[in-house]
This record gives sequence, structure tokens and C-alpha cells, in this order.
Amino acid sequence: MIGNEIQKRLFNNEDAVDKLIFIGNNKFRVIGVFASKGSSAGFGGDKFCIIPVLKAKQLVASSNPSFTITIQVSGPGALDATIGEATSLFRNIRDLNVANDDNFEIERSDSFQQELSGQLAGITWGGASIGIITLIGAAIGLMNIMLVSVTERTREIGLRKALGATPGIIRKQFLIEAIVICMIGGIAGIILGMAVGNLIAVSISGSFVAPWLWLFAAIVLCTVIGLVSGFYSAKKASNLDPVEALRYE
Repeated sequence: MIGNEIQKRLFNNEDAVDKLIFIGNNKFRVIGVFASKGSSAGFGGDKFCIIPVLKAKQLVASSNPSFTITIQVSGPGALDATIGEATSLFRNIRDLNVANDDNFEIERSDSFQQELSGQLAGITWGGASIGIITLIGAAIGLMNIMLVSVTERTREIGLRKALGATPGIIRKQFLIEAIVICMIGGIAGIILGMAVGNLIAVSISGSFVAPWLWLFAAIVLCTVIGLVSGFYSAKKASNLDPVEALRYE
């Protein structure tokens, strides 16, 4: 039995049944061709040959060869139960008692996915760490911008207070400005991130994804960063003496 890719390469996609092929120095007759399964993550799913186990034992020079048995379950829900049944069966075949460890290995079909999930978790933590450092730097930068803004608008603040603006109104004005600056940067980052991420997803035949929970969290985070960064400058502006502010040059 040969894979579909073997038939394409050796027989130019013609019917390979009842034809002869060489595997090493041994001649075999093809009795069937598997339907194409495609490839995944660089692993060709159609590049294989299956020969009888007795013939394989004759070809293998080792006195203690290793074997791989592939089992297909009826559905994802039966995977764990099938693994438990296979483990019990192999332990009985190998005469292992309760005190003995397994001297065989069972690989799940989703083991590669689990391995990737573990790697993605590390990448996620790394990205989160970089994001936190970036947020701290952005918060410090925004605080400096707002302090400079208060210094440059000292006369304006004094004039507003002279016309009746309360410290609460001045504080609210600068807090809103800080939040708006943060929101502009946050929205630009959201648009850029979604555009790049979904462009990559569509290019690999994926679907468009809109992570609404993370989008909402990003907006809330931008609001909090704006409040924290603008609080000191807003408080400083609200505490300015209107007479001294009007005299400021």
C-alpha cells in the first residue's frame, strides 16, 4: 500500500495498482493507493509505504525492533477512553504489574497541538512583558507631555480661573485631554494589530477574527493609563493661583 504522493512521483499520477516498485533492494507489488490526506506543518501525509509486518521483520536487521501502531478513534470524545484501553491492553501483553512503569509510549493525535500551545503560552507571556514595559514608558512620556502643557498654558489657566472656572473644572479638562491622547494611540494600535493579525490569518486560509473582549480591555487600559498619567499635571493645574498664573511669562 502506498501513499498518493508516491503514486504521483513514480507513476505520473497513473493507476499504480498491480505494478512493481523497489523499496531498497526489495521488490514489492502495489495492491492499493491511499486517498490523499494532504500535509500539515511541513510533514507530508501522503509520502509513505506500508508492507506486511512479517516481511518488515525480515528486512529489519535488529533483533529487538520498535513498532508503531496507529489507531483511529470514532470521535474526539472517545480519545481518552481509547488511550486508557490501549494502555491497559499493552500492560497486560507485556506482563507489567502495578509497581512497574510503562515500557511503551502512547502519542496522542493532539500532542503536536499541545506542544504548540505551550510554546504560544511562553510567547504570550513574553509579549505581555514587552507590552507592560512599553506601557510604563508611554505613561511616563504622557506625564511629561501633560506637565509641559500645563507650563505652556499657565496664563490660559489663570484667565479661566479669573473668569470663574473652579479647580474641579480645570482638573477635569486636563484629565480628559490625557485620556483622549491615550485613546488615540490605543485605537491606532488596535487597528494596526487587527489589520496585521487578520492579514496573516487570511493569507494562511484562516478566518477574520475580532477579539471583542481584548478590544474592550485595551480601551479600558488606555483610559486607566490616561487617568494615572494625567492626574499629577491636572492636580498641579487646578492648584495654580490665578493671580500668579496671569503674571506668568
